[in-house]
Amino acid sequence: MTRDALASLPPLLLINFSLHGFAVSDSGLQYVEQTVPQVAEHRNNQAWCEAHVPAIFAAYCDLTGIDEGKLVSYIDAMVPLGIGSSDEMTVPTMEALDRCVASSYTERLGLWIAPELYRKVDKPRRKAVVGTKLYLDGAIGARSAAIRGPWIGAGTAMFTYTDTALCGLLDEIGSWDTGVAMHAIGEMAIEQALTALEKAVANGARFKLIRLEHLQFIDEHQARRAKRLGAVLSMQPNFSSDSRDYKDRLPESYLRRNNPFRMLIDEAGFEPGRDLIFGSDGMPDGIAYAATESLFPAYPAQRLSLDELIAGYGPARGVSGAVTLEIDEDNGRAVVIATKFDSQSPRRQ
Repeated sequence: MTRDALASLPPLLLINFSLHGFAVSDSGLQYVEQTVPQVAEHRNNQAWCEAHVPAIFAAYCDLTGIDEGKLVSYIDAMVPLGIGSSDEMTVPTMEALDRCVASSYTERLGLWIAPELYRKVDKPRRKAVVGTKLYLDGAIGARSAAIRGPWIGAGTAMFTYTDTALCGLLDEIGSWDTGVAMHAIGEMAIEQALTALEKAVANGARFKLIRLEHLQFIDEHQARRAKRLGAVLSMQPNFSSDSRDYKDRLPESYLRRNNPFRMLIDEAGFEPGRDLIFGSDGMPDGIAYAATESLFPAYPAQRLSLDELIAGYGPARGVSGAVTLEIDEDNGRAVVIATKFDSQSPRRQ
């Protein structure tokens, strides 16, 4: 968005589809300054934005408001798309956490929070969350993922933590008796995550669960190190489409290395549904797009069978039922044509 374009718009907060990055129109700036001044102050500082993702998510929640009705409505809207339960990877505020825990659909939510919030919550709240979520780098769409490159055109690898700071933080989290998840896209972010985890474990840190998120461009050596750590790889078959969508910013070598599922399953020994799970950061919502990209990927190395995809998504929590997909071989796509779910928790209309 150019300055002239932002100046001509009504009061708007424009959020990147990936959630990495936003823009505020000139006429909306005063409102944002009054409501979330920290976000307004750093709106043009991409490095700050990538390092403060939970704070920005908290700002979005404050601006839009989240309540039981909106939460239930969203979860209900996922059912026709084939999603019965989900993990909320960054519950950004104490208020949002309490609403999720008190929700009639709490069984259908796995809750993760940032370390900054975890330090503040009491023992009952800590028991309600799966663990803490860290963002190590940016995103491909925002040209800030931690790849060595070169990018086509602009692009800069963003790191949230220095190696020393990340090691110290993992040592602390490892004393909390909880899980840890780390957002890592690109070989440099994956390397930083694995090295820091290996050091933390050697220092005596213990985690109930280690999840590594995204892991686009992971190589076989890194995969085997993750396997030795007992990490769960949480990946997104829908993001295999990045190999088509981002030809304007990624060279062929990266397009081809994106989401190397066959290597992870056939060579490194990861098993869908056990230590390789799917669906996190699902954009667009629902299983159909992920099924399309699994069955009809840009590169054979990205292919997943339908059985592998279903195993990786796993059964929904707190709800039972079935999803029917229509596989259109001629046009290379999958479509949800029917869902039937029986809720095991009270519904609120």
